[in-house]
Amino acid sequence: MSSDLEKRVARLEAIEAVRYAFNRYFHAIDNNNIDLLINEVFTKNVVLEVANYPPGSGKNLLLDTEEKIRAVYGPIKADGHRHNATNVSVLVNKSATKAQVTAYFVTTMAWGNQGGVYEATFVPDDDGTWKAKHWLVSSQWGWRLADAGMELPAPYLYEPPSVGTKHGGYQPK
Repeated sequence: MSSDLEKRVARLEAIEAVRYAFNRYFHAIDNNNIDLLINEVFTKNVVLEVANYPPGSGKNLLLDTEEKIRAVYGPIKADGHRHNATNVSVLVNKSATKAQVTAYFVTTMAWGNQGGVYEATFVPDDDGTWKAKHWLVSSQWGWRLADAGMELPAPYLYEPPSVGTKHGGYQPK
């Protein structure tokens, strides 16, 4: 196989590995599996940035330690929401040492929807997988049902996404 072809194949394999890791984020938070998020999605030195948080403040929340990430993501229950991404773009550099990801997202909740953009930088980890070194969540729009309380999810969202699935609500490994 030519050197050029080997590089192109390596980049294609990297793109697929990054897509897999990117989607692990959604499986992790929708199932409230923070260990999966910490160990399989993010690098040990990840910087997670949440734009305009709290909403309307104009400030960005920076989470740069495992403890800070657990404090924000840990209380999110595995009911009441589902995350979806679309228009996912993965651009791997020529040496296959870094990937830039952008995607639109919609989060469906019992009492409304919100959406925005994810931007992330992925790098290969020592174990051969790709993990996010930087993750930006930019929630840009949303709506809420005025007569629905935020404390009680709709009946179809009571159970975590793992219920009734063959892979436990996760991607097969």
